[in-house]
Amino acid sequence: MISEDSVTDIHRRWYFTLLNPSSYKTSAIIAIIASLGIIGINHVSYTLTELTIHAVLAVGITTGGFFLDLFLLRGTPTNKISKVIHVAAFSSSLWLVTILLGLLTNSIFGKNSDIVTYCLGGMFIASGLRYGIFVSVFGSRMFRSIVIAFVLPVVFFTNILPYSYSFFLQEHLSVLIMGSTIFTIGVVWSILADRAGYPNLKSTFSVLQAFLSAWTENKQEKMEEIFQSRSSLDEIRTRMMKFEREGDKQVFVVLPDIHPGPFNPIGGSNLPQKLFNFFENNAIVLHSISDHSKNLPTTAEVNKYLDSLKNSILKNSGNECTLPLITKSNDFTLTCIGFKTNVLMIISKDSGMEDLPYSIIEKIEQFAKDLGFSDIMIVDAHNALGNKISCEEETALTALALTSLKKLEGKQYYTYEIGYSNSLTSRFRIIELGGAGIGVLDFRVNNEDYLIGWSDSNNLVNGLRIRILRELNTAGFNMLEICSSDTHSSSGKRTRQGYYALGNVTNDKDIIRAFSEISRKAMSKTTPSSFSYLDSYSQIKLMGRDQFDNYATALNRSMNITKVSLTITVIFYITMLIIS
Repeated sequence: MISEDSVTDIHRRWYFTLLNPSSYKTSAIIAIIASLGIIGINHVSYTLTELTIHAVLAVGITTGGFFLDLFLLRGTPTNKISKVIHVAAFSSSLWLVTILLGLLTNSIFGKNSDIVTYCLGGMFIASGLRYGIFVSVFGSRMFRSIVIAFVLPVVFFTNILPYSYSFFLQEHLSVLIMGSTIFTIGVVWSILADRAGYPNLKSTFSVLQAFLSAWTENKQEKMEEIFQSRSSLDEIRTRMMKFEREGDKQVFVVLPDIHPGPFNPIGGSNLPQKLFNFFENNAIVLHSISDHSKNLPTTAEVNKYLDSLKNSILKNSGNECTLPLITKSNDFTLTCIGFKTNVLMIISKDSGMEDLPYSIIEKIEQFAKDLGFSDIMIVDAHNALGNKISCEEETALTALALTSLKKLEGKQYYTYEIGYSNSLTSRFRIIELGGAGIGVLDFRVNNEDYLIGWSDSNNLVNGLRIRILRELNTAGFNMLEICSSDTHSSSGKRTRQGYYALGNVTNDKDIIRAFSEISRKAMSKTTPSSFSYLDSYSQIKLMGRDQFDNYATALNRSMNITKVSLTITVIFYITMLIIS
């Protein structure tokens, strides 16, 4: 199993990508306002005409600088006008802050330093920030980045200087030395941070650039190439139940031992929808006991996997099932249905949980075999956000599973009817959903309806599952459980998690109304059914645990290097403001 901390660390670092404004237009306004602020502070005693001329030049240099940087950075991996504008907003703001702090130190320490001194220091600070972003995010070479980092700030600095100002190096030697030192620290940081993942990763920045191209521009080729080169061949099992209905389409319950991910649009991120479409839009694709080590690295591997499902093996068949059995503890809810010698088991944790550990599979499967069940489909309902379960919780869960299987062993079998409906033809539009929407599977056993709800979403917000079950059961729908596919097709959102869980955007009432309508449709279309239990084994490449461990290690080392570099930079920055 993948290291528990690796994916957590990567998710945690994702939050730093949200620091820039959500719109490049906002950044453009910030950059222009900051540049006007710098001009205003420097030329406050000028005539209105002179101030206007400098202000117009400042706006022209700033806006023209957007396109100048775009031109100078042409050919770099992630060069884009929106990113250039974000850089301008940060660098201009930092320049303005440096001038203001310099004037504040004049007041505090009773100095009489020339404002040009602080403008010069701000130019070095802005250039250093520009360099760091150009070399790490844009993928520009070090020496090229150094040159480009200074071009626009130097041009802007000449507009700051009064017309009659005579610039003498000896008068600003201290700020030149301190500013150059700060810039040099940035260069050293870039070298060390880029090599933070060595020897497993030759360049941390190249992975960052590939990630940003995929995440922000839907250009997955470079990221998939990196993932593919570090993936290894493995055998994957897919369990399927096919329900054949009289006079209607077959319905499939699919449980692939593959984890959706890693993130949109890479590899198997939209695997649930791909499987849904593969089974002619009549399926629910459930989450197995799997984690990110079971990700498919490329779309080519996804297609290879889907093609392998055509060679599935029939393991069992019949036309009877037990009444659903629900077993609860303080933390967990298990829903089980027996089909001859096969069992469908859905595991849910009321307070939410991360991917279930692999260790429970062997224990529960062995329990099932000891009781005479040939196969068991163990489903992680993935219907609330939470942490990894503890060892104590794992022990309690396996004990609850044994209790459930023992109770199921003696249950009576009945012929049944199957009803199924999904939201593809519904009027509901829920932004958090992947392409497979919402589905409801109805088992009519002994003249009673038992429903299983499913959403093609990356989890559910906490408490939503309970509200759906309560509202639907109050309305007369016997909804057993709500499951999600854990699709990663909806990733790339400006949230702390990087995705929308079902209920993050859409109102609870609208979601409940959708499940109610689809449940009603499923119940209206039940027909006698028989089942076939199918197995498929696929030889495909998986990302494996080492990749995420290597990425997490590189990120953690890079962050530590960044923290040290920032600390040293702040010390020199404060010193520059005080002594200049």
